[in-house]
Amino acid sequence: MMKFKKGILAGLLMAGVLVSYTVNAGVRPQLTRIVAYATDKETPVEVINDSSETYMLQSWLEDLQGQDNNIPLVLTPPVMKIEGKKHGKLRLVVMKSEIPQDRESVYWLSLQEIPPKAKNGADNRLVVAVRSRLKVFVRPDGLNAAGAREAAKQLTWRVEQEGGKRWLTATNPSAYYISFGELSISQGGGNKVSVAGKTRMPPPKGSQRYPLPESMKGGKLTVTWTATHDWGGQGETLKAEVGL
Repeated sequence: MMKFKKGILAGLLMAGVLVSYTVNAGVRPQLTRIVAYATDKETPVEVINDSSETYMLQSWLEDLQGQDNNIPLVLTPPVMKIEGKKHGKLRLVVMKSEIPQDRESVYWLSLQEIPPKAKNGADNRLVVAVRSRLKVFVRPDGLNAAGAREAAKQLTWRVEQEGGKRWLTATNPSAYYISFGELSISQGGGNKVSVAGKTRMPPPKGSQRYPLPESMKGGKLTVTWTATHDWGGQGETLKAEVGL
């Protein structure tokens, strides 16, 4: 699979040594995240070609470390053609017996558009293949959207010290990954400061830590967070006080 992907991308680079800076994104996913349930026969992934030209689309799955081995999902088709101003559909099938049965799991879905060749007289145009990447959350039987929305309320916070640095640690006892919309800290009613690395998700039944700025003094720290729900919007704003 990796060799196949690299071969296509290398071919794109060779064919696209063109010289202008007009870049138009063609194909994009309709949603910003996908939730796949093991109880469903398949999960559709809608894609849209906003261009008036026909594009090819290559798609593949990876884990959060960028590896494409042992992915418990089947994605079809790996390559498809989408005509201008048309929609296309990918399909995900969950291999039920190969996913964790007590918690959510998550993978990356990459969508690599393959632009059409430049037409006569347009040989100076730079053809750029735009790649989209979105998370696929896979849920076994018993997990649902309502439970995912409540998961952020279960987070607990503490400050740890290690190697001369202080860390804000989020512990997640729920069965769901938590994606932050906002994650910020403040002291004494002062301005909120966005926490570095907030894209790192506290995993189910696990924890994730984030570096605290050295400017934070002793005393109380207010943590403010929101979680992204299944449709890409933000849930309610939550707060907790933590001692430094």
